[in-house]
Amino acid sequence: MLSFAVFDEQGPSSEWPVRDAYMFGPDGIPVPAQVRAEAGRIVCEKPSAEAAGLSVPYPSPEAGPGDSQPLVLSTCLLPERDEPYLLSLELARQRIMVLLNKLEDWQLFDLPPENPALVALEAARLAFTEALVSHRLNGGTGGGYSVDADRGARRALDLATRASDLLAEVHVKRALPDRLSGAGYLMATGQEPQASGSVTGPPVKSPNDTGLVLAGKPAIAVSVNPNQFAPATQQALASSSDFLALPVSWRELEPDEGRYSFASTDRWIEWAVRRAKMSVFAGPVISFDKSDVPDWLYIWEHDYETLREVIYEHVKNVITRYRRTVPRWTVLSGLNRNENIQLTFEQMMDLTRMVMLLTRKLHPQGKMQIEVVHPFGSEPAHRARSLPGTLYAEMVQQAGIGVDAWAIRLELERPKPGQVGRDLMQLAATLDRYALLDRP
Repeated sequence: MLSFAVFDEQGPSSEWPVRDAYMFGPDGIPVPAQVRAEAGRIVCEKPSAEAAGLSVPYPSPEAGPGDSQPLVLSTCLLPERDEPYLLSLELARQRIMVLLNKLEDWQLFDLPPENPALVALEAARLAFTEALVSHRLNGGTGGGYSVDADRGARRALDLATRASDLLAEVHVKRALPDRLSGAGYLMATGQEPQASGSVTGPPVKSPNDTGLVLAGKPAIAVSVNPNQFAPATQQALASSSDFLALPVSWRELEPDEGRYSFASTDRWIEWAVRRAKMSVFAGPVISFDKSDVPDWLYIWEHDYETLREVIYEHVKNVITRYRRTVPRWTVLSGLNRNENIQLTFEQMMDLTRMVMLLTRKLHPQGKMQIEVVHPFGSEPAHRARSLPGTLYAEMVQQAGIGVDAWAIRLELERPKPGQVGRDLMQLAATLDRYALLDRP
């Protein structure tokens, strides 16, 4: 069992929000555990005695009066012990560790000492040391804590979070200009990048950054509702987009089994290709989100063999119809969430393999990507039999399933389980994990 002491300004906290809290093991993979709040502490019960960390909503250090939106912060992996840990101290420890790791990953050790990010980091380290000493002087080794120790740890966490934002901004200022201008591709290959939106060459390892750089300059797309075809929408798209991202919702394309309705999608593709001279990226072809699944498909929800055949026919019909006009497909989306239509792990991987191989067979020149809808990996702790996005992506590539790119969807909406506040460092660190897959 792990437990964490929590405080407010008056003393031990009488309550703490733990609805979105979860425990994780190595590589950030969630582990089964019960997390509950008691007077003055958070108790985490898990079946194994292995070291684990706690991810928990924590009041944002920069939150103003009336702002209740917390940040999801994490501890390091901690061994079990009888005495509680001080939550604020462990959150500060983990964030400082992340900062030191990112200094190395992003090759930023040459920053001058007076750089604001390093100044904030050094202040965070000093505040953390003071909080650690105060914690021990107040009997921390025996489980005793004081409001002063918590206040010092919160200050260290505040400074570390501020240093995180500053360091992420430094990284962006160094890495992004070369990506935007195409200089990164030129440095890596000696070849000039292609025009925006016309990625033709292979991606290559970035010479000074995590991940890959593309042969074309970054391109921006707008996704449009196929049922809306107003002239004002067309003009806005033509003036602001490099290519068109066109949804092909199964519910819209085949509202009744065996009866397709392609008219709305056809007119947008015709407009993009003939009038706007714009590339079209379409998908997702298969998504089990409630807004994408036709009502009649639920008949086969518990008959996987028939469901697989129905999916096969749908993918064949859609890809065959548009393969001459759509160069890139989002073939699957959010399958790892195991939402709405439940699959076993074996069925999830089998469906991924079947759909990707079929799409490749029907459209060998096309580019195929899989979309991870919730990339942070926290949702599996709240949803049975779902997989963290990074684990799903790694399993797909280890299985030899050809993926040209990974699409990472960051959903910005009202908070719900797994979708609470994140800061710049959490976003950057998550994207870095997907970049290690060596796919765009």
